[in-house]
Amino acid sequence: MSEPLKSIHVRLCPEAHKVLSAIGDIEDKDNAEMARLILEEVLLGRVHTLMLTARRYRGLGFSGILGDSEGKAGKG
Repeated sequence: MSEPLKSIHVRLCPEAHKVLSAIGDIEDKDNAEMARLILEEVLLGRVHTLMLTARRYRGLGFSGILGDSEGKAGKG
């Protein structure tokens, strides 16, 4: 069984609300469900991109704030 969903409240500009409603109509979903799906897709995609970027920088010898990555520049 999956974890229960968390509730949030957002306000959209009128144009974004119209677009959300249009997409929801096409997908046969109400605005709340459509907003949840879009937000999850964007958030999970963004964190994936950030993780790939962090891995790439680590490979170049850059480290995190705490200096906890492997192959830090200047160490040796």
